Amino acid sequence: MFKNLTYKKKNQLLLVVILLVLLMVYSLAIKKTINIHNTYSEAEKKIALAASAPMLAAQLEKELLQIDIKLGNGNTKKQNTSDALLELTTNYCQNNHAVLREFPKTTVTEAGDMTIETNQFVVEGNFSTLINLVYILEQKNKLGKVASVKYQLKKDFKTKEMVLTATIYLQNVKKKTT
Repeated sequence: MFKNLTYKKKNQLLLVVILLVLLMVYSLAIKKTINIHNTYSEAEKKIALAASAPMLAAQLEKELLQIDIKLGNGNTKKQNTSDALLELTTNYCQNNHAVLREFPKTTVTEAGDMTIETNQFVVEGNFSTLINLVYILEQKNKLGKVASVKYQLKKDFKTKEMVLTATIYLQNVKKKTT
């Protein structure tokens, strides 16, 4: 049967047979090995991810704490923000010759699963004292986010002098606890 074929035909037939054998070897042995290797690589990645999970969780907790501080929710030790704020402002006013004119009740607004507490208070004093109080509230104590400050120069009719007041709005954004 192969005696009648020329060398060229025999070589072509040999090439076809080699290709068929290679396809069989690949489908029966090599393909399974590659699939098992891919499964093994994926499992190793999952194990590495699981091993670094505590470190990743700690990093995410730090990021969450930083976001809470930026939102004005960094005072987790003190539950009542208005009491801490009243204490801070009265101490500051006593030490810096300023007067706390108004300190109304905290306004609470609910939006979705968030609660926004707004404290508004009026302090009287010179400009540097008032600006320093805003700085302390905003940068040092971080009792909340200073949302707005309104400075007004008014005439005091009792003393007939001009007085500078600052109306400060301090907000805290908290997630509702259920």
